[in-house]
Amino acid sequence: MRKAAVLLITFMVLVFGISGCNEIKEQPFKIEDPVTIEQVNTGGKYVARAFLESIFTDDRELFNKCYPDGYLERLGKAAGADVFEQYKSVMKVGSAVMGTASVDYRDYTIENGFDQASMKAHICLNTEAEYSEISQIQLQKIGVRFSGAGDTMDTYFYFVVYERNGNWYMLETFKGEMEF
Repeated sequence: MRKAAVLLITFMVLVFGISGCNEIKEQPFKIEDPVTIEQVNTGGKYVARAFLESIFTDDRELFNKCYPDGYLERLGKAAGADVFEQYKSVMKVGSAVMGTASVDYRDYTIENGFDQASMKAHICLNTEAEYSEISQIQLQKIGVRFSGAGDTMDTYFYFVVYERNGNWYMLETFKGEMEF
């Protein structure tokens, strides 16, 4: 009888544990239409998605559109390498990319726990923008769906994007923990 009780309790803990895990797991996102060259600079979610899509589809024109004019040339000269090729080599995956989606974002503000003034200064230093030209900064969460060997897998990337004179641009990948 004692063995049966232990088995029953173990079974119930397992069932409730699995149920709890299912509630915690993120819901799958819906893949969105690919970003067009005309959409790239119209919003933070578009520039972040375009960045990923350009790398996964080998679209240099789309990649270049994610940055202000002249920025990639300056960065390439300073690094002594082709920036696009560097990103492609780092982000090689062994699976097919099915698509991307804008999952969520946070405004890069003090209310959300970020030092907006320091980030604006960082952007100006790296992009040669004037401080007054930077109106918004966001942290974008972008989902990517991969498929391979009969399975699909969703993964998430986080990017810092900013608005300069009405156009949105990529800055960098987000380094740190963030709850969305």
